[in-house]
Amino acid sequence: MNINKNSSGKVLVIFLVIFVILSLSLAGLAMFFLSKEKERRISTETALQQSVANATKLEAKLQDAIKQGFLLQEKNKEADEKINGLLDELELQEGIREELKKENQALKEKFEKEAKARTELQQKIDSNAEAAQKLPELEAQLQTEQGARQELEQKLSAAEERAKTLEEALAKMQQQGVPSPAPIEAVPAAQQPQEEVAPAVEQEKSENKKEEVQLEKIVVAPAKAVPEGRIVMVDGETEFVIVNLGANHGIKEEQILSVSRGKDLIGEIKVTRVQPEMSAADFIPPLTSRQVRKGDSVIIK
Repeated sequence: MNINKNSSGKVLVIFLVIFVILSLSLAGLAMFFLSKEKERRISTETALQQSVANATKLEAKLQDAIKQGFLLQEKNKEADEKINGLLDELELQEGIREELKKENQALKEKFEKEAKARTELQQKIDSNAEAAQKLPELEAQLQTEQGARQELEQKLSAAEERAKTLEEALAKMQQQGVPSPAPIEAVPAAQQPQEEVAPAVEQEKSENKKEEVQLEKIVVAPAKAVPEGRIVMVDGETEFVIVNLGANHGIKEEQILSVSRGKDLIGEIKVTRVQPEMSAADFIPPLTSRQVRKGDSVIIK
């Protein structure tokens, strides 16, 4: 019985020891885990505090970033305004440049026109100088022609007086019953039968033999002939000519004259101004000043 009690007491003690050991082990483990948990909690709190601090710093940086973003937006707006202003200035400068180009082109054209006008003016001055040099010669020639015309007019008036004398003689012959002689145009006086002419008429014809010849050349022929003149000046700038036929030759305003060179007909001109000894005329298209030369023949059409 004692042995059993002792053995049971030992077992109990052993169980108690094991229980105590287990308890102590569990307590140690619990203390260990508690310490670890405490360390973890501390590290977690530290990390949380660092995170909060970092979050605060990040929030501050974010605020700074927001402020900087706002400032950048303002700067971007200012930059956009400046860019728009620069673009407007560029457009304005482009427009000014185009206007300057147009003005330069207009000035260039104006300069070319002025240079051309200066050249034409110099040519006119040269032509006027040549005309001034030729003017005395033309005046002398004109005076010579005027003298010749006056002489011809005197001869013509004398021929008209002689023709009047012959007409009076023919009237007397008709009154006396003597047959009239054949007209001067049809039968020359040298070919008329002498037996049919009265002695008085024969005497008159013998005295006026030279007068009849002149009448044949001056009275009969010029009555049918057309006055012929010459071109004495050609103005290519204003497109007109001066001819040596005037009112004394039967020229009138609005009259048409034919221009020829030799046997070739060049064209026609229209009289615009008439003077006693010369006239001015315009070209009738297609005739131009390039086709006409000084000295070309002019007759009434």
